[in-house]
Amino acid sequence: MLMKSELKASRPFWLTIILFTFAISVYAAIGTYSRSIIAGIVLPRSIWGGMLGVYSAAGLICIWLFLRVARDGDTSLHRFKRLQLETSLWRITAFLVFILILFLIPYVKFHYQIGQFVKKPVYDPGMLLILYYWMCWWALLLAMAALKMAFQTSWQVGFAAALVMLGVTYEVLVRFNVVTTYPLSMGWSEGSRYYYASLYFSKWIYGESFPLSTLHPTRYLLQSIPFLIPSLGLPFHRFWQFFLWIALTAATAIILSRRAISRREKAFRWLLAGWYFVYLLRVGVYFHLEVMVILPLLLVSGKRPWRSLIAVVVASLWAGISRVNWFPVPAMIAIAIYLLEVPVSTVGPLTRKQLVRYLARPALWLFAGLVSALIAQTVYIPLSGNANNVEAFGSSFSSALLWHRLWPNQSYGLGVVPGILIVSGPLLAILFIAVRRYGRDVHPLRWLGLFAMILALFAGSLVVSTKIGGGGDLHNMDAYATLLGIIAVFFVGGSIRTENNQPGFAVRPWAVFTYALVMPFLFLIPLLSPYPNFNRSASQAAHDQLVETVNNLGKNGPVLFINERQLVAFGDVNVPLVPEDEVVTLMEMAMSNNGPYLNKFYSDLAHHRFAAIVATKQNRGIKEEGPLAEENNVWNSRISPYILCYYAPALQIDAEISNLEVYVPETEATDCP
Repeated sequence: MLMKSELKASRPFWLTIILFTFAISVYAAIGTYSRSIIAGIVLPRSIWGGMLGVYSAAGLICIWLFLRVARDGDTSLHRFKRLQLETSLWRITAFLVFILILFLIPYVKFHYQIGQFVKKPVYDPGMLLILYYWMCWWALLLAMAALKMAFQTSWQVGFAAALVMLGVTYEVLVRFNVVTTYPLSMGWSEGSRYYYASLYFSKWIYGESFPLSTLHPTRYLLQSIPFLIPSLGLPFHRFWQFFLWIALTAATAIILSRRAISRREKAFRWLLAGWYFVYLLRVGVYFHLEVMVILPLLLVSGKRPWRSLIAVVVASLWAGISRVNWFPVPAMIAIAIYLLEVPVSTVGPLTRKQLVRYLARPALWLFAGLVSALIAQTVYIPLSGNANNVEAFGSSFSSALLWHRLWPNQSYGLGVVPGILIVSGPLLAILFIAVRRYGRDVHPLRWLGLFAMILALFAGSLVVSTKIGGGGDLHNMDAYATLLGIIAVFFVGGSIRTENNQPGFAVRPWAVFTYALVMPFLFLIPLLSPYPNFNRSASQAAHDQLVETVNNLGKNGPVLFINERQLVAFGDVNVPLVPEDEVVTLMEMAMSNNGPYLNKFYSDLAHHRFAAIVATKQNRGIKEEGPLAEENNVWNSRISPYILCYYAPALQIDAEISNLEVYVPETEATDCP
């Protein structure tokens, strides 16, 4: 017999599912009607009129179901709970239905080119997109039922398992799309990552030592490992980068779930780990940040102060050669774990002396962490070979701040603030519910510390997101999202210790859980795309043409690869490396208006230091609006005019393959800034 406590837990779940179904059906109905007006479709004479009726009927049924479950949920849910499959054959069949749905969702999107531009579409693209998303929701519900029947579990667990398994699978597929044999850079900076990774072995690869990167050195350190085997080419390095994203993010999620969730809840551990994995990747938390998250999660303990201090110092040293805004992150994670696991009552009655005693360890960690990060950066600067360009390490402080990118804009439709609140909203809800229900069980000092750190990282991450070059997604909110996730997961797992030093309470509201599970899926579905299919012979011909041209021009002097520098790193071209002015560094120096660096670049161009320059097609166009307009204008006012002044294009790669050009010195400088 279904226990009353189980019914009490399942009723909010079903009410939430019904509300979501109602909202999606209403959205589909309104969208279909609005689209019909724009596209001039007469609904009564079109198939879309029938679909409008289906959406409307689904909405009305949801209203009826909601009222019935809210009024008489015990009886209705009791009957629903009894749905089971008795034989193994049927349970296997149910699991195969889930596998079918797993493949069907992307297959339908790819087959009907949903969300893609089609010259002569059979059906209205807008209507088709609405129908697809509506059907995806019903496919999720069917997947929930399939897993519930297959594993004879609850509907809640079936729903969570379906969304987590779909989310993890699609996240991996989306990331794996970059692992191709395409011989040129996929995106303006992809090749840069492999070049900067190669610099850790520059003496071996290029025959002499060159300065290391001033941006994300730890990322490139991790990506440098495949260079230990010289024969590994570009496809393997792409796979290694994919592996780092997946492996380090998965490790963080698993370690956190193991620490925060009881051993008795093994299934819940894996479900939470899977969700957190997708959450981190949807925010865009870089894999080299995960290193400084894993160390505190593994080693920090209120019972082992010295081990904890060492973990904070080592993780902070890593932060010090990563990014300036990550300096306090390891210490803050350690402090959060301390505040969650160590009650104030453990030091006795809260006198001034006892307060100092309780706060001494977090204060030491914060001080040691910040000092360690500063020392690491101070030591790295001369060791990296960039002592003559110290300004590059502080470029973030001299770059323009674009505050409008915090809100919906052409570079990022959601805007940073709405976007991060949508993604982290469920975790914030968990904390607010915890405070409301159990605030008295945790000392106010601990609450204050937790929320102060979350607020500090939120504000700091917002500022970083406004820096020119950022704000196009949520990845600069990584420190805030990571710390918030850790704290919220501890509350979900009931791993916090109350003031009477007893195991804490598990905060698990199903309404919040449902939104948390659906939210990453809504972001993932639009990103699903077929595995890249490129013209192999044409792209290889373009690569060979570029290599031949560079090798010939390289006989006349050095060749500057602003773009496509991985061709030098992998030995595709037979020219010496020119270490300066790679596109990522050059763009960063232009955005921060680094005068000495740019003047040196202009002087090299004016004196025709380079026999050739490999770069994307240059122009002087200034945009008043549009995606990344500010970045475009910086490049086209501080870089392009100087290249076009002293150099002229000698070769243009097929525009369908790449927008690359090879520039050679102009005999006469023309139209110079």
